[in-house]
Order: sequence, then C-alpha cells, then structure tokens
Amino acid sequence: MSCEEKKPVETVQVTDSISLSDTLEVQTNRRVSLLPEAQEMVSDWLEYATAYNQVEDLKTATGRALISNSQPVLQIMEALNTSIPDSLQETPVLARTSVLLTKANVLHQASTKKDIMPREVFDAANDIILEFDNFKLQLNELFLKTPADFELELDRQFEERRDSLRLVREAENQVPPAATDTLQFGEVQEEE
Repeated sequence: MSCEEKKPVETVQVTDSISLSDTLEVQTNRRVSLLPEAQEMVSDWLEYATAYNQVEDLKTATGRALISNSQPVLQIMEALNTSIPDSLQETPVLARTSVLLTKANVLHQASTKKDIMPREVFDAANDIILEFDNFKLQLNELFLKTPADFELELDRQFEERRDSLRLVREAENQVPPAATDTLQFGEVQEEE
C-alpha cells in the first residue's frame, strides 16, 4: 500500500494595491454642517475646534501621515471626550465622543502594529471621518425642535393672533367719547 500524498493547499494572496504613500480616499461624500445654534455652542470649545481641524487634515493625508499622526489623533479625541461643555452633556453626545475615541484607538493600533496593513490604516481613518460627521449630526439634533415643540409654537402663534384680532375688534367697536353724545335732529349743542 502506498501512502496517499496530500497536495499542498494553494493559497491565493490578494495583494492590496494600497500603499502608505497613497493619499486617503474618503469613502463618504456626506458633508455635515452645524446648525447656527450648534455652531454657537461649540464656538468656544477649543477641543472641538482642534478635533475638527484634525479630521479635515485626515481627509487629505497619506498613509504615512496617518501613521505618524495616530498618536496625536488619539490624544485629541481623548481631550474631546473629556472636555464636553456642561451645556452639551447629553447621553447621545457622550456616546458619539466615546465612539470617536474608540475609532482613534483603532487607528493608533493599526498604525503601531509590527506589520502595518495600509488598508487597515486607511479604513480606520475613514471611520473617524464618518464618525465625526455623525457627532456633528448629534450636536445638531440637540437643537432640532420636536413635534411637541412645533405644537407649542403653533399654539403660541395662534394665541398671539387671537389676541391681536381681539384688540383690533375692541378698537373697531370703541366709539370715540365725543361721538357718544349724539344730538337729535334739530338740537343744538351748547358750549360751556
């Protein structure tokens, strides 16, 4: 009897066509702008401005720049997460900054591996960009009116209109005091 020979399993290596010298291709074309109310709330928040600028820089960074900036990105997101102003201390905002911190950790881990995989680095950077837009959406949502707010506003406007109409009607129904002393035909008013 002969031993059955096993054929070596053929492995197909997919070569990643991305290199660290390539520039990040942002995988979203969504651009989120803050509402004026939200913009006013973050205008004095230095850590937000720093994070915003860092995310904007990520959009045009090379793989090497992403790797070298992974530690600063992590520090910036940690500062953002721990410095949320009291006026924005809402659970959804806290959750979004935690997600940003997690994504920054993923970028840092992908950048400090022994065998760096460019795809992982670029994917992690894209995740940070996407999550920062989600964070801005969440900030906007704090200032959006709910259906109940719209109902209250409509009620207030209705009351204001009703009050103005009442004042107009009262003014129309009022007769000037001199006109209340009506003269009968043929009577003469005596001057005092």
